[in-house]
Amino acid sequence: MQKQSLDDNCYNITKQLSKKLQFLFHVNKYIEDAHKCANEQAETTWKTIRDDEQKHADMLRNLLISEVKNNRL
Repeated sequence: MQKQSLDDNCYNITKQLSKKLQFLFHVNKYIEDAHKCANEQAETTWKTIRDDEQKHADMLRNLLISEVKNNRL
């Protein structure tokens, strides 16, 4: 039986999606901490980064779905 492995492209997609999702799991704590310190700039910055990272995670998720549908995974 031949062992299947991910090609570099699919590995990169899944690796970066995982990193984005890990960040998104934790970022609300960063926002809460900034809010507790009454640091509006930090809170706004974390929210902006969160929104950007969510968009990037969505893009990677859609790319991964496309790879699966096209039998590239």
